[in-house]
Amino acid sequence: MSKRFTKIICVSVSVIAALGVGFGAGCAVNSPLDGNYSDGEVVSNGGFAVQKGDYLYFINGVEANTANNEKGAPVKGAVYRIKNSDLAERNYSSVQKVVNQIAYTTDYEAGIFIYGDYIYYGTPSTARNSEGVVQNTLLDMKSTKLNGTDTKTIVQFPSTSYEYRFVEAGAGDDKAVYLMYVATEEKLYEEETGVTNLHSYNLKTGTDTLLAYNVESVVFDEEDKTNASVYYTMKVHNYSTSSDFGYNQVYTVTADETEDEFKDKLSSEVIGGWDDEKDRYINCGTLVMDGVGQKDVNGSSKTPFNYLPEDITAVNELSYTYKLTSYLNDTLLYTRKTSNNSDEYLFAHKDNDTANPIDANLSADKRILSDGSKAGDYKFIFNEDGSLYAAIIAESAGGISINKAENNKLQPADKLGINEKYFKIVKEGTATLISLDGNWLYYSVTGGNGLTINRIDYSGTVSDYEPLNAGETKYTSVRILDLDADSNWFKPEFIDGYLLFASETTNMTAFNYVMVFDMHGKDGLLTNDEIRDLNEKYEGIGKTITDVYGDTEKYPADKYANLQNALNYASYGGDYEYLKDLAKAANDKVEEDGDPVYSEQTFAEYDAFLAPAEGSVWAEYTDYKTVNGKKVYANMRDYYYCLLGEMSEADETAYQDGLKSSYLTAWPEDEKVSWYAGLSTGAKAGFIVGMCAIGLLVAGGVAVLTIYLVRRNKKKMPEMRKKRVKVDTTDDKDIDVYAD
Repeated sequence: MSKRFTKIICVSVSVIAALGVGFGAGCAVNSPLDGNYSDGEVVSNGGFAVQKGDYLYFINGVEANTANNEKGAPVKGAVYRIKNSDLAERNYSSVQKVVNQIAYTTDYEAGIFIYGDYIYYGTPSTARNSEGVVQNTLLDMKSTKLNGTDTKTIVQFPSTSYEYRFVEAGAGDDKAVYLMYVATEEKLYEEETGVTNLHSYNLKTGTDTLLAYNVESVVFDEEDKTNASVYYTMKVHNYSTSSDFGYNQVYTVTADETEDEFKDKLSSEVIGGWDDEKDRYINCGTLVMDGVGQKDVNGSSKTPFNYLPEDITAVNELSYTYKLTSYLNDTLLYTRKTSNNSDEYLFAHKDNDTANPIDANLSADKRILSDGSKAGDYKFIFNEDGSLYAAIIAESAGGISINKAENNKLQPADKLGINEKYFKIVKEGTATLISLDGNWLYYSVTGGNGLTINRIDYSGTVSDYEPLNAGETKYTSVRILDLDADSNWFKPEFIDGYLLFASETTNMTAFNYVMVFDMHGKDGLLTNDEIRDLNEKYEGIGKTITDVYGDTEKYPADKYANLQNALNYASYGGDYEYLKDLAKAANDKVEEDGDPVYSEQTFAEYDAFLAPAEGSVWAEYTDYKTVNGKKVYANMRDYYYCLLGEMSEADETAYQDGLKSSYLTAWPEDEKVSWYAGLSTGAKAGFIVGMCAIGLLVAGGVAVLTIYLVRRNKKKMPEMRKKRVKVDTTDDKDIDVYAD
């Protein structure tokens, strides 16, 4: 091994140590949760919600890295679990905290991972610098047992923006969980410019391996987030001129690779301009495609890193530059352009392709698409045999198209709408693709608070999407209620028939907790027609409040004051006891002949809303579900979708305060609720009883203390001799008492 390579390894180890690697360090043991957490398959690994066996584990909402992350403090952002049976029975608040810190990342393609009995995640560091400032821009990668115990720190990232995956690799005794990550702006030496490196950390042995030094780009599997293989590109460097050649290479590597095949080829005798002390090249990957051209082979661009066949004429005349688009279904999608052409042809490479790195460069007629510059935004769909079926495209001009492949080729852009292979399935709107689930395409359009959640079946023919023929079918798009998901977090997830999303729906935009929408219908998942019926019923709540109670002849304002807003308040789960107290306080301020702020008629309609009955305004809403142990009728939001998990006390209070300010009149005292007036009747009674009890205890304590102090002081007082007052009784005759 060369002197230079030994130095690199030593420096790498010291850098990792400085970052705080230590799998056995920082143990914290909590009271173990009960239940069988070991058995069962893992579903949706790597998302913000992961199912294993009897439980669903999920990140309890969106939390910032700057929030209080002391152990036990976080509610929002911590990892919770719920039994599948409780989820099915709508006991959405029957949850338990598993990870008592914030699960955080800015790589929203990687959330929480479960392997064996442990959950793996990232969390903002709680360490403080010498000035006492919390270092929450550092990310601690940790593991916790699924029963909430045995938390360990694995490694600390110097940035919260690292891309990473927890994967499993190896076989037999060598099988282990690895943390693969892309370290940006990493310096192996202080004097060097920061570069991007690909690492793999073996959690079993505690060994960090630098898989590739100075990579250009890395792409992980976007569907199977547990895939231990990645692809990456590397530029080829000219060490004589300290610049890069005009082409690059594509490599692949798995998490358990440790051997650098190039380490024995690095010397000034082999590489022109190589400096043993200054230059470095580390690469444990396998060369997949080499962009070297004939001019490079015959000139000074030939390096030990190139694959050169015996027949040099097999090398392409022009050099290539590759750009990785996506990796899924054992297929790498990438674009390629030549040294004298800026056109980005789209190609596909299969994992099992054994062609050498020169023959793997497909001829131009094998391209999937002539212009692949925007292919990074496509959703690719494959057939069961691995061939390309289609690409779903959000068009820049609006709408969503499906481009069906023919002989593994997509249709050119100018063929949109001309044939039956490339046509629009959504006609209007600026769209964002969310995900594919079977034949369903989920997407968002502008107009919501965050990501609206719309759905359409993409598997039809062009005639299925024509307005005159479509009608209301599965090929007609439908929005799911008024669901809005946070657009700056993980995209909505679909697990076991449940849609989970970080909510930005009405009245929840400031909180971003996870909400759940049950997608189970009469026969499997809800059909688009069933969603339309649900939408009509849901929208009918607001329509009834506006249209029916907006009839001022039937519901005059003097008798039904503030009724419409009060009903909106009720539909979002407002505090009825608070409304009663508010009504009394407000009505007490009204002059004797004035109209009440909240009348008896208002409360009669409010009560009718809370218990819909046949023959009433709410006759169509008598259906109910039991949610969190309570009967919830169809005119309440929680009947349709509901909070999953729990809110912190502060957020719960803020949510209720938001409802009050949006739908109720202000408290009459200084137009704001005093802390006491804001209490419910029961809470007020409890407060009074408590204060009386405290008063009695304090009074009794003062009396006892006084007696004690008097007695103590009396005992300590020193003995003093008592002196009598002397009275002079002698008659002094020299004093004339009558004188002036």
